[in-house]
Amino acid sequence: MKMNYISRKQISEVDRMAIGEFGINIMQMMENAGRNLAEFVSKMKPKKVIVFFGGGNNGGGGLVAARHLAIREINVEIVGASLNNNENVQHQLKTLVKMGIKPKKDFKAKKNDIIIDALLGYNISGAPRDRFADLIKGINFMKENGLKVVSLDIPSGVHPDKGFVFETYVKADYVLTLALPKKGLKKLKNVYLSNIGIPKGVYKKMKIKYKNPFGDRDIVRVS
Repeated sequence: MKMNYISRKQISEVDRMAIGEFGINIMQMMENAGRNLAEFVSKMKPKKVIVFFGGGNNGGGGLVAARHLAIREINVEIVGASLNNNENVQHQLKTLVKMGIKPKKDFKAKKNDIIIDALLGYNISGAPRDRFADLIKGINFMKENGLKVVSLDIPSGVHPDKGFVFETYVKADYVLTLALPKKGLKKLKNVYLSNIGIPKGVYKKMKIKYKNPFGDRDIVRVS
C-alpha cells in the first residue's frame, strides 16, 4: 500500500497535537497499539511470547500487548531493559504483576515462540548501549535460531529518519508501526500499520497528505 513516510519531527508533532489539541490520552493510543500488536502476534499461533520492553511509551505498548495475549490464554513472559520506567510503563506493569506476570532478568526461548521487541521507539538519540544492546543481541541470536521477531513501531536501534545507521539493531521479521510509517522503515519488508486512533484532522492541520488506509480494519500492510 502506497502511503506517506514521515520524519521523527513530524510524528512527534502528531503525538503532541493528538494529545494537546484533540484531547486523546496517551494511554488510549498505547492501548490501541498494544491490542493491535496482540492481535497481529496471536495469528501466528505462538506457544509462548516473550516481550522485551524499555522504559518509555514503546515499552508500555509492548506491555499492553502482553496483557491482551495473556487474556487470550497465550503464555507470556516479559523482560525489562530499564530501571527508569515512565509512569505509563509502571501502570502497565502493576496490572501485569496482579495477573501473575512479573518481569524476568533472564529468558529461555524455544522454537515456535515469538519475540516482541518493544525496547526503543522513535525517540532513539544514539546507538543502543548497556542492557539494551545486550538484549538486542540476544533477540538477534534467537532470530538466527529460527524464532520470529515482531517489532513495535520501529525495530529497536533503527533510526526513525536515517534507517540503519547504528551497528546494533533488532533484525525484525515483522514491524507493526503506528499512525504512519517512519522514513527509516523504507528499506524494510513486512511492515504493517496499526490504527491507534489518530483523527484525520491532526494530519490536515499539519498539512500531511492523508487518506485513511484502514477501512474496517485496524492493521494494514505497508510493504
